[in-house]
Amino acid sequence: MSIASSVLGSGTRLQGTLQVEESIRIDGRLEGNIEQSDGKDHWVIIGPTSEIIGDIHAQNVRVAGKIIGNIFASGNVELANGAEVRGNIKHNAITVEPGASVHGQLIANDHDEAPVIKPTPPAITDSSS
Repeated sequence: MSIASSVLGSGTRLQGTLQVEESIRIDGRLEGNIEQSDGKDHWVIIGPTSEIIGDIHAQNVRVAGKIIGNIFASGNVELANGAEVRGNIKHNAITVEPGASVHGQLIANDHDEAPVIKPTPPAITDSSS
């Protein structure tokens, strides 16, 4: 896991979308979404004193605090002892330590998904002629 290049401390409260390019650690409260650019070994780290109300879109996510929202990770998700997630988690790989809780679905990313082929609807013809 890489070292976080940015930190939102435990006394920080933020509202709105947080867009990050590198790894970040959040120990405060965020009401809004986190959007992280894909990058090699980037992490969103949710500390034990944090509360996030919103969705997280990131490469890798480690949770020790509380999230009310969904996690969309293209890489790994780690749920530490004491973590609480109230939402779905879409992941490539997941680790859940004893004492962590998830109130939602765990959904594995499917890299081998076949393309969806939609049937062509029948043509609508004018029956008045």
